[in-house]
Amino acid sequence: MARTTMGRAAGVFPDRGLDQQADLQTDVALSGVAQGTLVLTLDGALPVEYLAAGDRVITRGGARPLTAVVSRQVTGKMIRVAPGALGHDRPERALILGGRAEVLLRDWRAQALYGQSQALVPVARLLDGGYITPCAGRMRLFALQFAAAEVIYADGVEVGCTAAQVAA
Repeated sequence: MARTTMGRAAGVFPDRGLDQQADLQTDVALSGVAQGTLVLTLDGALPVEYLAAGDRVITRGGARPLTAVVSRQVTGKMIRVAPGALGHDRPERALILGGRAEVLLRDWRAQALYGQSQALVPVARLLDGGYITPCAGRMRLFALQFAAAEVIYADGVEVGCTAAQVAA
């Protein structure tokens, strides 16, 4: 599967001091989903804000335990994906993603953008002004982290999640 670095959440920055840890968490949160987004778990579809470390989330690789949930209140830098914008019932309802979130495409868009049958693509690359648009306002975003990078199901869309950040 192709993975692009454009728009990816920031990794650990060894040159940053502990006082800039909040900046790192904000960077990670911008790769997340908005409060109220339904995420598939072993207990069914649950709002993302109900999830905590240790919960088992259904991923493309199977059920995986969450390592961490990073949440931040953000203003701007979000993207709204209209119902059906990524395929039939994908998403099932309007989905708000952080500006650095990635979605897994397995259709003509992956072929057109990356020359591959599937690709993890920054949602910002898919802005079209009609169905996938910038979203203004203030909202809480949640980034789910696992031991390794995973793809989860959020409101019917396959969304990339990062590996847990390790403090330096």
